[in-house]
Amino acid sequence: MSITNVALIGGTGTLGAPVLKALKASEFNVYVINRQTSKSVYPRTQVITVPDDLNVDEVAQALREQEIDALIITIAGSHVDSQKKLIDAALKSGVKRVMPAEFGSCDSADDKTNKMLPLMKGKKDVRDYLLEVQKKERKGAGKLTWTSLITGHFFDYGLTCGLLKFDVKGRKAHILDGGNIKFSGSNLDFIGQAVIKILEKPRETENKLLYVHSHHVTQLEVLEALEKATGDKFERLDQNSEEELKIVRPKMLNGDSEAREEVVAVWGVIASDWKEKEGFANTMLGLEEEDLEDAIRKVVAEL
Repeated sequence: MSITNVALIGGTGTLGAPVLKALKASEFNVYVINRQTSKSVYPRTQVITVPDDLNVDEVAQALREQEIDALIITIAGSHVDSQKKLIDAALKSGVKRVMPAEFGSCDSADDKTNKMLPLMKGKKDVRDYLLEVQKKERKGAGKLTWTSLITGHFFDYGLTCGLLKFDVKGRKAHILDGGNIKFSGSNLDFIGQAVIKILEKPRETENKLLYVHSHHVTQLEVLEALEKATGDKFERLDQNSEEELKIVRPKMLNGDSEAREEVVAVWGVIASDWKEKEGFANTMLGLEEEDLEDAIRKVVAEL
């Protein structure tokens, strides 16, 4: 299997933008999929315009016309129906590889995680759909394949918005369960490179759920690096994860979006260690962990 033409949908998002940047710097021929009424603009980028409702036949025709080999989906993972339409279009058009909107902080293949975070069930639903689709025969084309990538917390982005439980501007650190729990996180540019590596190794990554990280750290290690980079002492606020989840999870289930973000933040620290996990793919993809202090210095400089 060879991949030449790659299409990305969601190219202006938090993750989509760095993935698009990585794709444009690669050897692949890159297209961005844009809905008809979207205001997004992609300078010096080939654009495939599709209906707002992602009509399967019309999207398939557009993908077929450009002979798209791989479709990368970086829309919100909660958009399950939209992803299924895109997968159906990929199947119909002869696309070889789909990467669904997996990514993210938590492990959608973990039953306890799916119980804790219904949001993850949507990602599992999409992956289960791909498992069914991969069985289907196609005239004149091989079977559709997929790769799901789980990255842990978006590390550099997460430091700017509290996702890692640090308020960098306010110099506060919310430390969970003593702060010595190892967790996996990935810088956005690193995730972009992981996507490229997957497309460059289509056989090795075919129909697999893969885990990567650029950092395998504890909150206390992050705190030490933050204090070194800023020259300031952070106020330490200790939290018990179990007690915090008891407070915020009921609010999340009642539709509170801030509470959902807090559950993701906590769970992405206490239950997201990929180092010894089956499917951990750093070595196979040729990806190396990145320097923690360098990453934090860049975030502090930008803030």
